[in-house]
Amino acid sequence: MFPGRLRSAWNALVTAALAPGILSHEYAHVLACRLCAVDVRATPSLNPFGDDAYVDHAPVDSFRTDFAIALAPLVANTALGIGAFALAASALSPLSTLVGSWLGACFALTAFPSPSDTADLVGHARSLPPRTRPVGYAMAVSVRALTRTPFVAGMLGYLWILVLYGLVGGTAF
Repeated sequence: MFPGRLRSAWNALVTAALAPGILSHEYAHVLACRLCAVDVRATPSLNPFGDDAYVDHAPVDSFRTDFAIALAPLVANTALGIGAFALAASALSPLSTLVGSWLGACFALTAFPSPSDTADLVGHARSLPPRTRPVGYAMAVSVRALTRTPFVAGMLGYLWILVLYGLVGGTAF
């Protein structure tokens, strides 16, 4: 999008604005790894000048585990987004409306898996038993296509803001 230093400055700005959502996204992966008994080699941290944050974990050898780890942020950030938008909708004070709206937007924008989160799904679907392989392929290919298609994941994030805000009956704006 931007060359050199301008790109780094843009990444730092986006990281600062979305930090709560980025961290919850990555820690949702960590939680899923721990629940699935996958060793986490390094806990995530914000990388303000890089293009991507990630969790370094041991290799995964099953579709079910890979799918759970890949989609964990969707579940976690959706729940956090609903809670944040509920805070905003409660209109306890202008500050709670502002903070709740910002956090809700951060969580919703970062809920969907990134391309690196879904990179191995199709490969792991191949290892499923023949009876369940077609379902695995359908799930893996659809999730992978959504994350790999330019602008789709970003647009889904913006749509997710509206969906989650609408679910809590938000009227703050």
